[in-house]
Amino acid sequence: MKYAGNYGMPISGFLPGYKVMSYILPLRITDHIERVRNTAIFYRVRLSIMLGRKSKLSLRNKRTIFKMCIRMVVTNASPVFAHADPKALNRLQVIQNKFCISATDAHWSIRNSILHRDLELPTISKYMKDASKIFFDITGSHPNAFLRAAVNYEPPPSCHFVPRPRNVLNDLPDTLTAAVESLMEVNDMTD
Repeated sequence: MKYAGNYGMPISGFLPGYKVMSYILPLRITDHIERVRNTAIFYRVRLSIMLGRKSKLSLRNKRTIFKMCIRMVVTNASPVFAHADPKALNRLQVIQNKFCISATDAHWSIRNSILHRDLELPTISKYMKDASKIFFDITGSHPNAFLRAAVNYEPPPSCHFVPRPRNVLNDLPDTLTAAVESLMEVNDMTD
């Protein structure tokens, strides 16, 4: 039996390679994250001339290219895999951190949270959490009763073994996201 879920567990009702919302489910979520990471690295390397240290583009334009090209690849189908292993998601965050460093030509001692604040980029986990919230809000008001029923389930207790996509809304932010949010709040208070 082939498995399609996180940690090798089957996603009930779906077979590997089954097309869901114009997205083909891979065998495991970690395999999907690795494939997304490799694709994002491919795009980042190809765009490094425009997004790199010596580029004449403004930071605003570099950020726009990153958001439109690379982040879209990284967060494709993110409501499905936003609850994956934090180590796997951290590998996606590293791509965004490297972009921030190269786009701003920052010294190695500058913290990632400060770069994210200056570029006004949320962390990958924060962006996925917001995307999941929007996804569940839209799906909750969908005319299809089956979709509404799937959204209205109660998340199991936090000690439950199998993480579900809706649980990501209840998760606490990671340390980088918390640092960026606190810097954004301080920035808003001073403005």
